[in-house]
Amino acid sequence: MTSALQAASLALALSFPASAKDENCFRTGCPTAVSFQSISALRSYGLLIAAPDSGCRHVRFRVQGDDAAFLGHTPPLGPGELAVVRLGRGFPVGENWLTIASVGCDAPPAATRRVVLAKAAPDHGWRAAGN
Repeated sequence: MTSALQAASLALALSFPASAKDENCFRTGCPTAVSFQSISALRSYGLLIAAPDSGCRHVRFRVQGDDAAFLGHTPPLGPGELAVVRLGRGFPVGENWLTIASVGCDAPPAATRRVVLAKAAPDHGWRAAGN
């Protein structure tokens, strides 16, 4: 059941990715710039991050804001695993930039997707997509 949910989440994440500037890794930690659209500074956001399918036995992704402030990190992820980093509120309306760096393996994330947390709608965000 968990594998099916992870596969469905990855397919969903790949169909609606946040845009990344560079998919090549030329520096330690593979810093990757990612943008997402905020619709309200009062909304609570998260970032769904997928680990690459191969090349890394375990990798953790660290997320920083455009001012290099630490926003959160994933637990150690195995190949193809997913995790949500809770970013919180306060992102101004419009385009916002984050940096994702890998720890433990020099590989960029396979996919990223902005998710809205604590939604009042009955679908409860990205989790309902797997049902």
